[in-house]
Amino acid sequence: MEHGVATTGTVAVVSGYGQLSDFKPEKVLPDAWAIKPARGSQGDGILLAVRREGNCWFKGSGTRLTIDDVHNHVRRIVDGQFSGDAAADDAALIEPLIRADPEVAGLVDDGLPDIRVICRGPHPLMAMMRFPTNESDGKANLHQGGIGAGVDMETGVLFRAKQGGKVLTHHPDTGVSLIGFRIPHWEKVKDIAGRSGPAVGLGYCGVDIVHDKTEGPLVIEVNAHPGIEIQNTTLRGLKGQMMLVGEEF
Repeated sequence: MEHGVATTGTVAVVSGYGQLSDFKPEKVLPDAWAIKPARGSQGDGILLAVRREGNCWFKGSGTRLTIDDVHNHVRRIVDGQFSGDAAADDAALIEPLIRADPEVAGLVDDGLPDIRVICRGPHPLMAMMRFPTNESDGKANLHQGGIGAGVDMETGVLFRAKQGGKVLTHHPDTGVSLIGFRIPHWEKVKDIAGRSGPAVGLGYCGVDIVHDKTEGPLVIEVNAHPGIEIQNTTLRGLKGQMMLVGEEF
């Protein structure tokens, strides 16, 4: 925030077994939330709740989550079961659930689309919009069955989409056309993406941005080791994009 990056708030961070033993989901968690591992990768370990009834929460699929379910999931994160590196343990980040901008939410059946922007220093190099599907259980992660759609960096318009090895023009669950969709507030998306790496001390990063219903574009993650599947999605090479902005490879 000090660097002008619009981002989500934090409900709580649970790291270590001391904090885990004091963690009371029924007292800490709001009605809708996202829990994710700090060192996670490929979407593993992310748990979302969209509503609450008493001391239970419900996923978008309707699956009920009890206090024990939530506590056990946080324990697995702290144990490092979803860690994307060799760390022996991890921390659970708990954030408010984003309510998607209707213009973006209408493209999918369930879940929250996001935009992955690859940056070198303050320069946004490449971008793709990622769409959750029923196959991906509402997560916008390509490795779990989500869709990646290449974004024209000048206009913010989607020009090519694929799910796994299959090239698509429409979302398979909603039938809505993806090609030609123009990302809202595109210049702001690029601006906050370019500020994110320097804000956290990364010279190269992948910035994940979502469109909140009331707040507009918000950064939800800054990834130190973003995957490069974006090259297959856009059919453009990272080295060439770096050269275009005058960055050395």
